[in-house]
Amino acid sequence: MIAFASTVIDAPIEDVWSCLDDFTAWHKWIPRIQATVMDDGLVQAPVGSVRIVTRANGATIREKLLMKDELRHTIAYTFEGPHPYPVRRYVATVRLEPVTTNGATFVHWSGDFDADAADEQRAADLFRDVYTGFFGDLAERTAAVTR
Repeated sequence: MIAFASTVIDAPIEDVWSCLDDFTAWHKWIPRIQATVMDDGLVQAPVGSVRIVTRANGATIREKLLMKDELRHTIAYTFEGPHPYPVRRYVATVRLEPVTTNGATFVHWSGDFDADAADEQRAADLFRDVYTGFFGDLAERTAAVTR
């Protein structure tokens, strides 16, 4: 199943991409994330690396960077190990596109996942809510950068 959400952020694609590009620092723009620490003490996040995300409630999730395409402004990651979501497999993809008429950025965030039939809709709704929350965080962060 696929859950997705999209929005337009009133900021240039370079400003929005600068938030997503550093897989080690999403805690700097997502208030619900307390910290991001790279496995094995890495300071950069090459494809294949794993980050440990500590949420505001203290819970941790391991996420593996599957793909990062700086030219196409696209990033993909998956859960690595236990997580609080009712899914067996999850791959998230975030893709940015410039809005050529006004210099804004189109953001599309999706999650492809497997879940029990009874959990599919609940998981899809949950992920959509998470993505929508991230959009607000991205908009606030890029607005602060462009001021």
